[in-house]
Amino acid sequence: MKRAAALALLAAASAAPLGAQTLAPVRIGTSLSDPFLEPYYGVDRGFFANAGIAADVQALANGSTIMAAVLGGALDTGNTDLTQLANAYNRGVDVGVLAAGAIYDSKLPTISLCVRKDSPLKTAKDFEGQIIAVPNLKSTGGIAISEWLIHGGADLSKVKFFEMLFPEMGPALASGRVAAALNGEPFLTDAKNDIRRIVNPYDYVAKNFYTGVWFAKRSWLNANVAAAKAFTAAMYTTARWANAHQSDSAVIAAQLTKLDVQKVRSFVRNTFATSLETRYAQPLLDLAFKYKLIDKATSASDLFWTPAAS
Repeated sequence: MKRAAALALLAAASAAPLGAQTLAPVRIGTSLSDPFLEPYYGVDRGFFANAGIAADVQALANGSTIMAAVLGGALDTGNTDLTQLANAYNRGVDVGVLAAGAIYDSKLPTISLCVRKDSPLKTAKDFEGQIIAVPNLKSTGGIAISEWLIHGGADLSKVKFFEMLFPEMGPALASGRVAAALNGEPFLTDAKNDIRRIVNPYDYVAKNFYTGVWFAKRSWLNANVAAAKAFTAAMYTTARWANAHQSDSAVIAAQLTKLDVQKVRSFVRNTFATSLETRYAQPLLDLAFKYKLIDKATSASDLFWTPAAS
């Protein structure tokens, strides 16, 4: 986006001393919802420029679109769901994880299965014969809801999932086009007067797990080791800042999402990971295999990129 690019240039100009080496350009794909705003915070605070990165942050619709852009060479790195990434990796696609993104915390849920306030639906079995909107059909949302439905005694074959962007879910619920939607912040708070939360389905994956990871083509990573390491360092510096300064990051989030800053400050914000660990990735991968969303059992460590020893 133009704002992000301009901020990156300003940060670079103010942070880099005369004679400093040229910043490494990195094109970053993300989405305009709370779990994925991390790169914008890093640009705004100058963390990428300080790490030697000229960050060009671009907003795309979802993880599938971002993956297509990375694989097609339009982006260098982006954020996507571990399930989508594992599926690609198992099919021989040239991808690897270089950093963790947002991490789900069951004590601070930021995503819920919602219905209209006047909806009669309450239990898992009530959703048989109904349509549920999810951000991506083959990703965390569908797995989490499926696990909740099964635990609640519902026949999964009688429930239909429909792919829909977060901003579209509120209107779709209001019009009755879908019976329920897996919606996340900031849209949950924005529609709080019109919806009722049924369950926090991510609890059925794990109490803590990565909801997104930063990935790139391994060929790009191996050819740009210094830039990849600098990107990861900047991302984790950003994570630590964002986790500790949610009131300040809310100002940036409000500008990007066009919501009132006080409203952004009122909802539960995402926590960002500051390291990459298999224990926060494996539970989702195991469930993805269970639901046949990935072709074979996958070890998280196989997805993680590590630079070759020099």
